[in-house]
Amino acid sequence: MEHQLSAIFVTYEMIESALQNIERLLLSMPTANIILVDNSPQEYKDKDIYKNTIERITSKVTYLENRTNSRFTAYNLALKTVSSGRVVFRTDDDVFNESVTAKVAKASWRGFAVTPHKFDGQLQVKQDHQRPIETCVFDHHFLKGLLPFENATSADWKLLKRAYDKQCPETFAEVILHKIGHGREMTA
Repeated sequence: MEHQLSAIFVTYEMIESALQNIERLLLSMPTANIILVDNSPQEYKDKDIYKNTIERITSKVTYLENRTNSRFTAYNLALKTVSSGRVVFRTDDDVFNESVTAKVAKASWRGFAVTPHKFDGQLQVKQDHQRPIETCVFDHHFLKGLLPFENATSADWKLLKRAYDKQCPETFAEVILHKIGHGREMTA
C-alpha cells in the first residue's frame, strides 16, 4: 500500500542546508508533502543571501514562519497542515538517507517504525524512546493521538515515551539518520 509522506523540516539560520535536505528527500520521494518551518530571526532573513536562497523553494514546499526559535512549536505548527499518511521530522544540520526513508514509509506496518542511526559515524542501536525523533516514521493517525509536542526540553523524548508506552514499534535495520555533533555554522 502506498502511503503519502509528509516531511517536516525545521531550520534556524541554515536555510541552504534545509533546502539541500529537502532536495535529497524529493529525489527519493518526489510526491512527498514538504513543510519547511523557519525559526530564523528577522535579522537573518534580511540578508541578501537568505533572500536569494528562499527564492529557490519549489512550489512543492509549504513554507511557514515561526516567530519563536522552538523546534517543538515548529512541529506543532507544521502538523496542523497534515491530515493523513506517514510523517517524518527533519533537521537542517544532519544528513539523511532518504532512500531508506522511502522504503520504511512504503512498508506495511501500523503506528510507528524506527531505525538505528549513526552519530559521528558510530552506529547507535537504541531499543527505547531515548532516540532522535528523526529515526522514526509515524502513521499520522497514531502520531495525532500523541500530540501536541510540549514546548519544553526533551519534548521529543516525552512524545516518544508515550509512543513506546502505546505499542512496540516496527524496527528496520537500515540507517536513515547520520547525526553530526553540533557546532553550527551560519551559511548566510
